[in-house]
Order: sequence, then structure tokens, then C-alpha cells
Amino acid sequence: MGRRFARRKRALRVVVAGTLFSILACAPPPPRLELTVLDAATGVATPARVEVVDGRGVSYIADGALRVAGDCGWTPIHNWIGWWGQIQMLGALQAEVHNPFTDTTQFYVDRPVELQLPPGSYRVRVFKGLEYKVATEEIEVAAGSNNVVSIEVSRWVDLPSEGWYSADGHLHIARPHPRFDPRIIRWMQAEDLHVANLLQMGLAQGLHITPQFGFGESAIHHDHGTIIASGQENPRTHVLGHAITLGADDWLDFPEDYLAYDRLWRRARDAGAVNGYAHWGLGGADEGFATWAPEGLLDFLEVLGFGIPYYPFWYDLLNLGFRITPTAGTDYPCGPGLPGRERFYTRLDESLSYGAWIEAVRRGRTFVTNGPVLELSIEGVAVGDELFLEEPREILLEGRVRFDPGRDDVTRLEVVRAGEVVSSVEEGAAPGVLSVRVKLAADRTTWFALRASGAKVGETPVDGIQFLEQALTYLPRETADRLIGAPDRVLPRNGDPRPSAAHTAPIYVSVARTAPLEAQAPARAAAARLLSLLGELEDRFDDERIQEMAGFPGRGDGVGDEDLRRGRSELLASVEKARRHYQRMLRTNGPRPVPKVGRSETSMIPGS
Repeated sequence: MGRRFARRKRALRVVVAGTLFSILACAPPPPRLELTVLDAATGVATPARVEVVDGRGVSYIADGALRVAGDCGWTPIHNWIGWWGQIQMLGALQAEVHNPFTDTTQFYVDRPVELQLPPGSYRVRVFKGLEYKVATEEIEVAAGSNNVVSIEVSRWVDLPSEGWYSADGHLHIARPHPRFDPRIIRWMQAEDLHVANLLQMGLAQGLHITPQFGFGESAIHHDHGTIIASGQENPRTHVLGHAITLGADDWLDFPEDYLAYDRLWRRARDAGAVNGYAHWGLGGADEGFATWAPEGLLDFLEVLGFGIPYYPFWYDLLNLGFRITPTAGTDYPCGPGLPGRERFYTRLDESLSYGAWIEAVRRGRTFVTNGPVLELSIEGVAVGDELFLEEPREILLEGRVRFDPGRDDVTRLEVVRAGEVVSSVEEGAAPGVLSVRVKLAADRTTWFALRASGAKVGETPVDGIQFLEQALTYLPRETADRLIGAPDRVLPRNGDPRPSAAHTAPIYVSVARTAPLEAQAPARAAAARLLSLLGELEDRFDDERIQEMAGFPGRGDGVGDEDLRRGRSELLASVEKARRHYQRMLRTNGPRPVPKVGRSETSMIPGS
């Protein structure tokens, strides 16, 4: 009896399975969406970032999406050795990309792709950097249908045709082998980035994250107008800031003398590289600049990052006579963003190459932006160059900002002279454009720049700013109060619109027989502030406080008590040398002769 029941049970299972199989075999296949992104100017498929969302806000990812991965220590890539590093990198690749500015999940494409979708209505949006409009299409998917869709992306501005090339100066994307280069190139092309600097990050005792297989010429990959190159965020301490070097011929590291940033920078400068600081010159970088700027070893400062522009410290440096180029970077994926969200453009007088790009950065031919595009000239002299006047007179300044109204609402365009606004425009003659044309008195040696401000359009409000506030609590009180204190708060609050921002590098105006920048009142005020920073840095190396400094932020940069004590003597000697430099500025009265230099020497820094 039991056996017959078991046989019947097995037979029933076979019948049920066969019935289900027949039903499934006869069921229509799920609808498919075949999607191709085309460049409207060429009609050719182009890499892009895509979002497919249904009516409930659910995101869908394409089969065949380009798989990408950043490195901020979330996977143990920093423990890589040889072939094992490649396996780790391959294991970290993923198709899904969270966009915090739209709060949606997106994906990258570098070829036609397919999505299997339930029947329904979908919104498809295609993004390609800042110079292309966002393409949007509503699609209806019916049961059993195949939908073939081509979406064109078109430019609202073409900056390479005007000699300007985009760059993200601060990306943490691992590249343990050249085989990853084509994938990263296509990823950067999807964000319309021309120069992507992949920064290997260091600790006091070794490599932290983002390993690069090489440095120098052999590790530069240039393909169809896009360059990826190895750089470094090293030295990197909470004591003296996060330093960045671009264009060096090797990984530079002196762990036995980690606080002697100037030693590394001299080696980099000898190799034709450029040196600078991340994160607005804050978090120890302000003390680092105060200590070593007079040595003439620093070329640039990130003034736009994490979605936030911050210029006051940079203005101080310019007013002290240090010609520091403004740059921008995302710190992706360690910061909340996507590659190229904050970027800077560099003007070249020749075809794009990494060497020419490095030299243009050194010369200050840049503007930073998260959307708006700036132009500035003074009597034919462009950004990063210098106008020489034999005597004081009026000069004609012309500038404009262009922007895509679908993504940016720029409400103000300002002319900045030596850190102060001297002219502003709030209304444009045409949508997406604000222009200024003004005659200004050039009665002394000075610098002029153009900045734009407003709000991003179609993005979620600011969210998650608390992590920055927490990170800034250990800054000097004056700096922290300005950033997060009322009423002069610089950082937006949660719920505020995301800022739209852009700023040019200066045009320098030298007027014969007038005081140089470093002998004027703004320089004396800046020198006093930097002297205060030097005093605070010196106090931190007091025997009673040095142990406390070694304990924070601990594993964040690996700097311990031994590193601090070993480097204290040399660092304090550099502090004293810088102090004498700024004290001389404070004692300076009256004009000093201004040496004339050629246009090719406009990157010279006092003390270099």
C-alpha cells in the first residue's frame, strides 16, 4: 500500500512539473528594451550614464552595462600583491551606480544594451558630463514587445573646440594592471572627462588604497581625446593636510621623513610635476601652505569639491603674491558624488597631451565648475596670463558665464579684485547667459577673476553635510566658525538647494612703480592670519600636546607619535623660516620695484 502511494506521488509530481513546463514554454518572453546612446553631432554610439525608472520610482539596470569600481578601502584592494590585486579589482566591479544628486540608481553604457522590463511606463534619462544636455524620453513597454530605442545626446557647449579641456584632479580608481585602462577610459568618456587623475593614496608607513601599476610616461593612457594618468595623494596627514602631486615619473614617498613635505615636492618639481593640496586648503593644509608656500613649491589648490566652493583661503594666498592655480576634484568614491561632478577646465594652445596639460595647470590657465562655463579677458589678456601697465589707468574687463538652464540657475556673476567684489551682474540678456563689460581703475598691481553662483536645478536638496561638519571640528576655530558657524556660514545646511558654482583663475595686472601684491594691505592681513596658523601648528608640537595629536584621527593616515617626534625638529625649522617671511611682509611699508617678467614666466612665485 505504501509503495503504491509513493509511486502515485512521484507520478503526480511528474505531471505537475510537465504542466508547469508546458505553461512556461508557451508563455510569451518578457518585454525587452534595446537601448543605444548616440552622439547627435556624429550619429555614432557614445559612452554615457543612463537611468531607467518606472512609475513607482524603481530603477532598472541593463544587461551588458559597463562595470566600474572606485576604491576607498571598502574592498581590500590596498592589500593587493601582483595578480591577486587584479582579482580583487575584478571582484569589485559592479554595474549599479548610485547618484546622490538624483537619488536614483544608474548605470554606464559603452555600447548598445538590453533591459528586460515588466510591461509599463518608463522614464529614460541619459547623462554625459556637463557639456551635454540631459536627454529624457518616456517609453511605453507592452507585453511581449521588443522596443528598439536610440537616444541622442547633444551639446549645449563645445569647450574643446574653444581650447578648453575638462579634468577631475582627484579620483581614487584602482589600476593594478594596464588591462583596466580601456574600461576606465570608456568610463571617463561617459562623463566627458578629458583628463582623469587616478591618485594612489599613501599612509605614513606605506600604500593605503588605489594602487596604480606604474607612474610617469609609461602609465599615461591616451585614447580618442581622453587621458588617464597616475598621480598621488601623499603625503597625507591630519597635521599638514592632504597633498597631491600630478605628473611625477614615479611614486614618491619618504616614510622615514613623512612630515617633510617639501622634500617630496622638490623631487617632484625636478621631474616636471605639479604639487598642490586637496580639500580647499583645510584640515591641516592651511598650516601646510603657511609653512611651505614661501618656498615656491606649490602650484595648485582644490577650491571646489564635495559640491562646495570655498575661496577665502585661496584669496589670501593670491594676495600674498603666491600664484596658486585653482583646481577641482570629486575625491570619488570617498566623497559623495560621481567622477567629474566637480571639475576644472584647462586652456591649451596646442593639441591635448598630458605634458602640455600639466604645464597649462602650472601656468594657471584654468577655471573650476560644477556646471557653469566662464570666460574672462582684460584687453586681450586671458586667464592665467599677465597684463603689464607702464602707469595706472583704466582697463576694460569682459566676461560672461554660460549655463544650461535645465541643470543650473546661475543668479549672479561677479568680478573679484584681490578678493573683493568690484562689479556684479544678476540679470542676463538671454537665457543661460550673464555678461559683464566694465572699465575698472588699475591704480596698483593686483589680480582679477570671475566667479558665478546660483543653485542646481532638478536635483535633491543638500543631504549628509554632517560628515563635513564633524571633520571640520578640529580645524582652527576661526576657520571652523566661518565654515559651519552662524551667521557667516559657508557650508550649506541639509535641505538647502545644491550650489551651482564656477570660478576662474586670476588675470594678473602689474602696474609699474606701484607696490607688489605682497606689500599691500590685503597681504598684511593675510600674513597675520598665516602667522596665527604657524603659531597654532607650533603649539601642537609641544611635548604636552604631541601625543594627543598622534591619537587623532588614528588609522585615517597612520601618523603616530614616533612620526611626529622624528619630524618635529625639521618641521619647526621650516615654520620658523616661514614666520620670518610673513613678519617681513608685516614690516613692509611703501612700494617696492616690480620686476618685469615675460608671459612664459607668469607662474613664478615669490621666494622660488
